[in-house]
Amino acid sequence: MATAASAAQLRDQFATWLREQGVSALQTNEILLAVYEALANCVDHAYADDLTPGTMALRADLEPAGGCLSICVTDHGTWRQPGPSRPRDRRGRGVALMHAMADHCTINGREDGTTVCLDYRCRN
Repeated sequence: MATAASAAQLRDQFATWLREQGVSALQTNEILLAVYEALANCVDHAYADDLTPGTMALRADLEPAGGCLSICVTDHGTWRQPGPSRPRDRRGRGVALMHAMADHCTINGREDGTTVCLDYRCRN
């Protein structure tokens, strides 16, 4: 379910998995910041018009030989095009943060949901 509690639980489980894969502590923190932003966007935006939260999923693929990590967060809610930011906004910086934290970030908003993919070249 796309709730704050389940987003935190997914983040914590993913953190454990990253450590088990030997990803450095510094890069783990950077990755978790971007991943949690993607999860939080599912919670805050994907199902805003629904009475109950929908689903969200996190998938990660690590290629140890090449040191590449790909993480995708997917929901089946409604895509909302980000609006223009205003100087005094305290929110709305998540997409820029994900782009800044990942080596490559793609956001695919569709009628049937959104997928955010974050790609990293891991440094141990």
